[in-house]
Amino acid sequence: MNISELSILYPLAATFAVFLIYCYLYIQYHQRYIGLWAFSWALYLIRFVFLDTPLHAIAKVPLILYVFTVIWGSLIMLIGTSIFVGAPFKKVWYLGALITYLISVIFVLLDMPFCLTTLPVCLLLAFIYCKNGLLFIKSLDVHGLGKYITGVSFIILGLHLLDLPFLITVEWFAPWGFVIDSVFRFLVAVGTLIVYFEKTRNDLIIKEEYYRLLADNASDVIYRYKLSPNKGFEYISPSIYNLTGYRPEQFYQSKKLILSLIYPKDRPILKMFIRNPTYTDQLITLRLIKKDKSIIWIEQKSVPLQNSAGNCIGFDCIVRDITSRKNLELDVSRLDRLNAVGQMAASVAHEIRNPMTTVRGYIQYFASKNEFLSYKNQFGLMIEELDRTNLIIKEYLSLSQHRIIDLKLTCLNDIINALYPLIKADANAANKDVELSLTPTSDLYLDEKEIRQLILNLARNGLEAMDIGGILKISTSTESDGVVLAIQDNGPGIPHHILENIGKPFLTTKDTGTGLGLAICYRIANRHQAKIHVESSTEGTTFFIHFKQFDK
Repeated sequence: MNISELSILYPLAATFAVFLIYCYLYIQYHQRYIGLWAFSWALYLIRFVFLDTPLHAIAKVPLILYVFTVIWGSLIMLIGTSIFVGAPFKKVWYLGALITYLISVIFVLLDMPFCLTTLPVCLLLAFIYCKNGLLFIKSLDVHGLGKYITGVSFIILGLHLLDLPFLITVEWFAPWGFVIDSVFRFLVAVGTLIVYFEKTRNDLIIKEEYYRLLADNASDVIYRYKLSPNKGFEYISPSIYNLTGYRPEQFYQSKKLILSLIYPKDRPILKMFIRNPTYTDQLITLRLIKKDKSIIWIEQKSVPLQNSAGNCIGFDCIVRDITSRKNLELDVSRLDRLNAVGQMAASVAHEIRNPMTTVRGYIQYFASKNEFLSYKNQFGLMIEELDRTNLIIKEYLSLSQHRIIDLKLTCLNDIINALYPLIKADANAANKDVELSLTPTSDLYLDEKEIRQLILNLARNGLEAMDIGGILKISTSTESDGVVLAIQDNGPGIPHHILENIGKPFLTTKDTGTGLGLAICYRIANRHQAKIHVESSTEGTTFFIHFKQFDK
């Protein structure tokens, strides 16, 4: 086998091997630029069909086909490279390829000299190859030698094509020209593969950093928990510190830490989830006890991790703090109940009071008769009970949702100072005391009658909750968007089961209470777009009423 045959056989084998590699990559990853590269190498393979005859001795029709394959094969490779490096492909290349191909066809049909016939094609291919090389070197943001091997090989190929019209007819040089061409094409193919894997690796690193950045800075907690071979956290995002007060390292070190944070009544929910982690289609809702002992609500969405045998070996989870949403749901629920009571009050209260008025009038009438003087005490007791019933009905009417309030610019401190003698008298009667700590505040849009009722209800509740000698503190302060009224007692505190349902109608700890006082307070606060916040412990209870400051 002579050197001419070897100069064709070796490049053919190498080109075919590279073509198969590109086909394999395309089948695996379905990326467009790989498909274009594979197609361009397929066209490059086709040209070997014409090389049984020296290129300058090929007949007209095969030569036209040969020119077609090399032009459009190279152009398709440039398109693939542009997509790969993310550079725009200018349509002027299509126009240049078409004009060059038409000129070459005309020259072939006119039997022009071979060097003149192939010169336009070689010039176009030189530009295309050099452009490919520059794209790899300048536009590809990848570190490594691959892009330089590919880029330089493309440029050398482009320059080497410029000697083809003049040296292909030189018998001793032609085989070496094909060998040089094939070697650098092989380097282009190998370099392209290297660059592809370098870029893929670089993209994976960037994506990993991006996802890590998202996970580490997300407000939601993201974690992976392994059940086997060893139980424990494999990853937990730093936002766990904001959620619980504990850092990720503490969860890695202690497997039981997470269980200790779960609210005792909710631990069975977590245990059921761990035992059946595959049933994770629905969200699970739990309460957590933070490091500062405050309680928050969380919502968890999980995805099970399975091994090749289909067994669950862990799960990925996203945890979100839904405390605000739960509080909002609680407020909505409370208001719904108040609305129901208000509707009931509006519909039946007047119907009850009318016959009660008649009964009270007759009792007073009979009590004034001489023949009933011996029953005076009984009549008095009946009138007191009727008056008490009437007072309860008035409380019901206070909950009516259709009540119209009269808002006026009023100083909250003035209302408190006006009520102070009345509250002080109640406190003195029970051997208790009242302290005021009022900070100058801006005027608010208030219904004075309703705010007086709110303060009196909360103050009397506080006085009743304290033992003899207790001190009730009433204070005001300002915050960024409004005014805060605080009423604090030093009683034994509100039981937890009551605190969770505070504000519900008919909920009371008093033997003679109706359970409507706080419900009325929440209704008044709602009508003033204010929020009530309660803090309670064994050292006392404080009601905070947050009034918003609106533009005058």
